[in-house]
Amino acid sequence: MSGCGSWLNRRCCCRRQSQGTYIYLYSPPMGSSSSLFHCLTCILCGFCLAFILILTAIIIYNMNNTNIILTSKSNPDQHIYPIAKKRQLQDFVNINIDPCENFYDFVCDKWTQEKKVDIYNDEEEYQQKWTRIRHKIHDKLMINMSNNQPKSSENNFSSTALSVSTLYQLCETQSPSLLLDELERYFALFIQQEPYRSYSTLFNQTTVLHSKSIPITFDYNPFFKLIHSSSNNTDYSFSTILRINRRPLPSPLVILPNLAVLNQTALSNLIKFDNDYTKFLKQANNSIKLYEQEYNQNSLIIKRILLYPNYHLCISSLNETNGFKKLIQLLNYFLRYRLRKFNTKLMDKQIRILEKITNNDTRVEHLRRIQSEFKVLENIIPLENQSIDDNSSCILNLLDKLLDKRMKIYELSPDINFYSPNRTIKYFTSNDWPYLIMLYNHLLKTTPADTLTNFVFFDYYRHLIYPYYQPHIHRSIDFDINYRNESYENLYETYYPNISCPINSCFDILNCYHSSLLIQSLAENNQISLSSIQTIVENLITHFRLIIEQSDHLYIKEKQLLINELNQIKIFIGHYESSTVYSLPDIQSTSYLKYAQLFSSISYDQYDYSFSIEPIYNTINHTLLLPYGFIYLSNHSIEYPLTRFFLKILFQTIRSNPFSIECLIKSFDDFNSTITDISDEHITYLLFRSKFLFENNIIFDEYLWPFMSANSLIKRFLIDYTANNYCQSLNDYHLFLNNTYLNDDVYLVFHCQQASSIRQSKCSVI
Repeated sequence: MSGCGSWLNRRCCCRRQSQGTYIYLYSPPMGSSSSLFHCLTCILCGFCLAFILILTAIIIYNMNNTNIILTSKSNPDQHIYPIAKKRQLQDFVNINIDPCENFYDFVCDKWTQEKKVDIYNDEEEYQQKWTRIRHKIHDKLMINMSNNQPKSSENNFSSTALSVSTLYQLCETQSPSLLLDELERYFALFIQQEPYRSYSTLFNQTTVLHSKSIPITFDYNPFFKLIHSSSNNTDYSFSTILRINRRPLPSPLVILPNLAVLNQTALSNLIKFDNDYTKFLKQANNSIKLYEQEYNQNSLIIKRILLYPNYHLCISSLNETNGFKKLIQLLNYFLRYRLRKFNTKLMDKQIRILEKITNNDTRVEHLRRIQSEFKVLENIIPLENQSIDDNSSCILNLLDKLLDKRMKIYELSPDINFYSPNRTIKYFTSNDWPYLIMLYNHLLKTTPADTLTNFVFFDYYRHLIYPYYQPHIHRSIDFDINYRNESYENLYETYYPNISCPINSCFDILNCYHSSLLIQSLAENNQISLSSIQTIVENLITHFRLIIEQSDHLYIKEKQLLINELNQIKIFIGHYESSTVYSLPDIQSTSYLKYAQLFSSISYDQYDYSFSIEPIYNTINHTLLLPYGFIYLSNHSIEYPLTRFFLKILFQTIRSNPFSIECLIKSFDDFNSTITDISDEHITYLLFRSKFLFENNIIFDEYLWPFMSANSLIKRFLIDYTANNYCQSLNDYHLFLNNTYLNDDVYLVFHCQQASSIRQSKCSVI
């Protein structure tokens, strides 16, 4: 009233109007025209000011109120909602739909390719998500081809990534019939090579010509993998034998085309051997216990020591008959002459202990320790007598020979055969001798050579057909190209039972059998961005921990259980363990067969859920896996599905809902208490809303008041939340309909007619 007080000296009076505007009235003294003029001027200025303020308020109100409500549908381009136009959302939302009538279609109409349906099921939902993953990865792998770029390392792609993308592109684009013809022509020539030409197989009736004394060899070995050392000296070269992590494959009856034209005897023997081999592999972990003690690495070394015949070459005066005792005599000789002037009690004790040790592993460990100490002694203590020095050197060389991990074939088992094509290799190493000996004794030794040869040929064929040609077999029915003028439908069986990860597409080849290679390829050039995922998950855990700590709804013990569960979570992104980094050669070929051969030579990946569409939580070891498939599907908003998933983890911890929803105000005519819904969807939404309000410093009253800027922010939040979380699948539409709290906010914030019937608002999670 200070302004009015200054006018009282001029006999002006002041009245406050309901709009908050001051109107000044002036009572001039009689006969004063000048005072009358000033009073009229004051009145006119007051009216003008009031008019401007009222007009401004009306404009602001209409701008907020017409953000969503269309004033006219005759020319929509002239009535685009300001929020949509300002954020260039006319390409994002459907501005011809009234959000108060159908907010979902207003936001999602231009997003949703699949229209919402009234009935859906989990299988349809899963299939839709899986299709989206395949489409995303397909676009990544086809990028060179779609951009007409040459496949070279100049485009910042490694040779491994180029091989992966080339295999996929050839698989996707080349004619299935031509690819199958190329494969069959290759095997028609392959069967003419040795040893397949000289043995009875599926495709010939050849009588075995080779003598049994001549061992057969295979370049492709389905039983174990041989890796040759690169040394040129045959005395130092060796082969390392590894057990093959055998991939699940269909049976011969399912794989082979046109069974009637095959050698029926060879087919029968093949089926029997394949069944026997499969049975052997299933029982191997139990049967191997009988071989572990006798054929582990150290037991074989002790066996070599016991049977070694040439100890006398070092010292001819040995009088023991047992090989191990002869070795102890040699060790004592070395010690006595090398340390004749020194105290030898410590070394003597180690040698004497050898006779008392019965465990082969401990024996070999002590011998290696003695070997190491003897070599040190040889270097620091010279000998004057040359003959003694020669004997000492002989003993050290003998120790090296006896303790060598490399084995000769005769040291393992009589007549054992590793089918190695390199005949110059004398030595072999392996960390799996018990399995290899058991495989040979139980299966390979008793199987005729023609059956083994037949199986090797068939298994090589099978490893290419499945998985690398399986998509082409499925699709080849649609093609007429065939040099035999026969239908491929009659040649190939397309159903493979008992396969955990079936192959129906080119993507399935990489996903089921080479997921680590696929991940390695996609990870290049930030095609899979994982930098922020770990931070998002950790922040969510911190947010839940804070809510639980501040909750008045939970008992102290319940809080402790929930917080302990959150603290124990170990996060794995993409896969459980870091995959092996492969370095594949860039063979730069247009032949799909060349790439299929390259990939078939790589150990396959066991299906580890890298592209699953949902997180996986192990309650026993508290590991949380976020597969790449889940990350791909959640690239718009990973926090939403993660929040829902964390709610499930917490619900399972205390077997009840740890959260409650509290509404601060209700409608004025609601005198009865209202039971609030506390479903996962509602809690998730309210958690997101409270986070948004906190980050934007918005209080509850602001976003309901049309003159506040917070109103527009909340409109943006509602649009973004719906777009990111509800516009991408059939099931999401039903989640949106059931989210009553979100719909209440839509009615309130967009000033819809339904707002008058809202019974609760300003709700939060406690």
